[in-house]
Formats: sequence, C-alpha cells, structure tokens
Amino acid sequence: MKLPRPLSHSSISLYQECPQKYKFKYIDKIPEKPRHFFSFGQSVHLALEYFYGVKVPEPPSLADVLKNYKEIWVSGGYKDKFQEEEYFEEGRRILTEFHAKHTKDYHVPFFVEYAFNFEVDGVPVTGRIDRVDKLPDGKLSVLDYKTGKKLATGRLEIDAQLTMYQLACERMLGAEVGELVFYHLPTLKQHRAARRPPALVEELTARIVTTAQSITQEKFDPKPAESVCRWCDYKPICPIFKDQSAGMTSAPARATGEPELAALVDKYGAALAAVEAAKRDAEKAGMELSSVLKKKGYVRAFGAAYEVGLVPAVKWEFTDKKKVLEIIKSAGAYEKVLAPSAPLVNKLLEDKGTDANLRARLTELGERVETPELKIKPL
Repeated sequence: MKLPRPLSHSSISLYQECPQKYKFKYIDKIPEKPRHFFSFGQSVHLALEYFYGVKVPEPPSLADVLKNYKEIWVSGGYKDKFQEEEYFEEGRRILTEFHAKHTKDYHVPFFVEYAFNFEVDGVPVTGRIDRVDKLPDGKLSVLDYKTGKKLATGRLEIDAQLTMYQLACERMLGAEVGELVFYHLPTLKQHRAARRPPALVEELTARIVTTAQSITQEKFDPKPAESVCRWCDYKPICPIFKDQSAGMTSAPARATGEPELAALVDKYGAALAAVEAAKRDAEKAGMELSSVLKKKGYVRAFGAAYEVGLVPAVKWEFTDKKKVLEIIKSAGAYEKVLAPSAPLVNKLLEDKGTDANLRARLTELGERVETPELKIKPL
C-alpha cells in the first residue's frame, strides 16, 4: 500500500507508540475525541501567530491581541464551562505577560507558522514550525512554543521534533540552524539547545524511512501498554481489548428501540456532571468567601437564606507517611491512628497472594457482596 499521508513528527511518534492506533487514525480515518489541552495550545498558538504576523515592525496592541484571542478561541474538549473559563483566563495571562515582555524587543520573524514539505529518501515529510528567527550571524533560531504546565527540559538535547525542524529548515531555507528553542509560555522561559550533530539527524532520517516501510508493508500490530491504552479512544475497537467484552450483552442504541433506557443513561450522566460542576462551583465560592471573611476579620456572615461560620481548623500534612507511622508505632500509639480502611481490606481479600490463614480470619468477620459500579462518560 501507499502512505496515506506524508509523515510528520506526530504521525511517526504515533506509529512508534502503537501501529494499530496509527491505522485507526490515518488509514481508517476514525477521529479521536477532542482534548482540552490541544484546544488550549492551538488557541494560544493562533494568538501568537497574530502577534507576529504583521509586515512592519510595529506590534499589535494588547487590546487587539486579546480581542483576536477571544475570536479564535478553540473550545473543543473541555469537560465543562468552568474548566474552559479557567484555561481561557490562563491564556489571557500568558498573552498579557508575553506582550509586555516582547513589545520591548519586537521584531518581524523570518517565518511564523512555517509550513514545510520535503522528501527523505523518497518519503514525503511535512510539518509546521511555530517561529523561525534570524540570528545576527545569519544562522536560524527555531522556536517551538509549549503551553503545558510542565516542560520536560531533559529531552531538549535529543527531541526528535526539533531535529526534524532543523532538517526541514536547512533543506528548505538554505541556511544553517544556530539554535533550537523550547519556549515555555506559562513561565515565559526559553530553553535553548545547540544545532543537532549529524548523528542525531541521521538517526531521524533512518526512523523516517523505516516507519514508512513498515506502514507500506501494512505492519499494524498493536503495542499494548497500560500508560497508553488507559487513555486511548480506540480501546473499544482494538483487537487487544475487544475480547474483554465478548459474551456480554449490550442494550441496543436509542435508534434501535430502547429510547426509555437511553433517556435514563443520559439523565444519570447529566446528573453526575451537574454534581461535579456544583462541587467545583461550591469550592470556588467557598475559597472566595473564606478569603473575604479573613480579610474583614469576620467569623460569621449571613445571606438571605444561609448563615456561614468560619471555624478554625488545623491540618497536618506529611510527605513520608511510612516514617510517621513507624514513629507512632514505636511510641505505642499505633492503635490510636490505625483504622480498617474498607478499600484496603477489600484489596487484601481479593489479592491471590494474601496469606490463606489471614484471608480465612477476615472472611469470618465479613460477607462478600457483589456491588457492580456504574461508570458513565459523555458521548
């Protein structure tokens, strides 16, 4: 078969993670669910493209940047309006601080959102670079924006995406790359690495070619891994997991004759979502209320329907809980803090490695009851 599309850093990474997942996405064209962190990253990237997308060295005003940010905001994947609002405000903060910092050294980049297409030994490769600047010595500075809360700076020197960007720039733009940069936007910190050595570039080109060969040879065996499969949208149709539900009966969908059951499923899911949203609203309101009460020095306050009191409380937190228990036990006070935890006892009884005598003694004290749990998620 032919490649379904040119290879990119993300598609190569996806194939290496799980060939079956690559097939589902790029060959079977089964879309994944939107993710809020992708939507947030896209929104901030688009706003920075607007900031640097001018033709004259005069930056847009902060008001214009924030107005554009609101207009291009990508809202897919957020679990509720509360989370979306939280991320929207974080984006505003990032853009406001970015604008304040970089209007001082504003310049028109060499390229903004530079799209590249070229071939590696006959294999088509594509991608898009957030920004390319020209350094004083004529070499290129390649910048990749990062919007995640944490940045794995340890991979900066070997990151394959930056290596691909260097390869693309030097082939397409005819200039040597002087530095590769991860720009962590939440902290406005730039993490720089020197130009990649030939060995890393050769390693990448070999990976591009071997990945293309495997795809054209239709090698799509799944690579199960708990950390990957746990969050995979394709798990229900994956050959690794489809046997888990073999022999189990599923109710027909709403359209095939069970509208009452479908309505109950939706009602239950909507109620749970409302409870979670209410909890978050209550936590937010509680934090605001506590802050105001403390600021005013009040311990009680009244509304039209409710009264609230600010009760002093102390909470100790420990990092080494094992050491804490050892100290308490050595002081003869272990029984005062030890209580049977139902989840831990259940786990102990269901563990095949548990001592038979211990299991028997615990079994005499309790009764094993089947308690299936409902697990629901939005469609």
